[in-house]
Amino acid sequence: MPASVEPQTVLVIVDPFSSGRFLVDYALEKGSKLVCVKSSLQLAPYFLNSLKPEKYIEVIDHVDMETTIATLAKYNVKAVIAGSEPGVELADQLATELEMPTANAIEYSCARRDKFKMNERVREHGLRAVRQCECYTADDALTWVRSYNKYPVVVKPTCSLGTDGVFFCNNEAEVQAACDKTLGKVNPAGQVNERVVIQEYLCGQEWVVDTISYNGRHHLTDMWKYVKETHNGSKFVYMSTTPQPYDCPEREKLQNYVFGCITALGIRYGPTHCEVMWLPDEGPVLVEVNSRMHGALGPHIASLTKDHSQIDLTYDVYTTGDIFQEVCSKPWNLNRKAMWLNFVSPKDGVLKTSLEIDQIRSLPSYHTMMASVQPGQLLQKTVDLMSCPGFIILIHDDAEVIAKDIKTFRQLERTHLYNIEDDESVLSA
Repeated sequence: MPASVEPQTVLVIVDPFSSGRFLVDYALEKGSKLVCVKSSLQLAPYFLNSLKPEKYIEVIDHVDMETTIATLAKYNVKAVIAGSEPGVELADQLATELEMPTANAIEYSCARRDKFKMNERVREHGLRAVRQCECYTADDALTWVRSYNKYPVVVKPTCSLGTDGVFFCNNEAEVQAACDKTLGKVNPAGQVNERVVIQEYLCGQEWVVDTISYNGRHHLTDMWKYVKETHNGSKFVYMSTTPQPYDCPEREKLQNYVFGCITALGIRYGPTHCEVMWLPDEGPVLVEVNSRMHGALGPHIASLTKDHSQIDLTYDVYTTGDIFQEVCSKPWNLNRKAMWLNFVSPKDGVLKTSLEIDQIRSLPSYHTMMASVQPGQLLQKTVDLMSCPGFIILIHDDAEVIAKDIKTFRQLERTHLYNIEDDESVLSA
């Protein structure tokens, strides 16, 4: 009889999009074999179009749990990892079904995606949580806001992604309109928004706190500050994101609060990307926990400015845990300064010329640029992250060089960048 063939050992990555692509490349560099699972056939095109099937020994379209588990049966699965936000719940379910030692508590899986359940679980854990109400109809939301009797409020899908479907409302008419635009619509994860959550508006400095966990121990990997401004009638325009040093004054309170939140949500293994509002009179209050790596280029920027990032640490905690044991609870240094700048378009129209101009590439701290709108495509006024037409990454040893380049870039936006067909106007300073 022929000798039996040992099954291939693989890492299963569910929805390896956004920053998940950096984890994929790192794992391949380390010699791992990868299987991709797509959580839904209805994922947004910007997710599906980014997939590189050649990087995986198999790509599985998830239809039901029984079929996906049967398809994976031929492999020796080392771990199941969520590569981006849409894959969080399915990764939890697969890890539990496959009895992975790195599986997180399945009883809190829904709360790791559902923003209402998430904040209620944090409240149950004795931590300050946002005041809120889960709503199936606009009438539910209006009833709550009349009782709350304070504006503005935030309305968003319970399982929102990014800023999709997030509304800041200043009166009942805007609450009604937000619910009408959100309920019953399909979100980028391919799911129908059956509920919204209406919440108090948290007014303060927004932070991002990124972590990695191994066997119930948590380690702070990065901290970032968001800068948001009001543009084009929206209060939700993200201008920049800046990595913060480990020794910043807010670090200890932010770390302790976030560690409490992720413990409450049953996270024992893997990365989290936590958004927290620092209120002047109260300190940190959770916006949301995302049970995956920081999205987009966040972990890549961290890898260029620090010795370790969520990329290598995520791979480590799902394979050996050796690096985690070495760095856990130890301070880290920012070896270089960095800044993520978002493009902010003041116009609607068909873009005439490329946003990726040489004047930006020639900036002394320029590192990377990505435009999501190309000539001939529709450019929208920037009102949120979804309508942001691109970004640049600045990295340099000298913070003053970066500050000067930021001013130059914003001046280019006002004078040269947004050329629209049949529109020769420019944004006034």
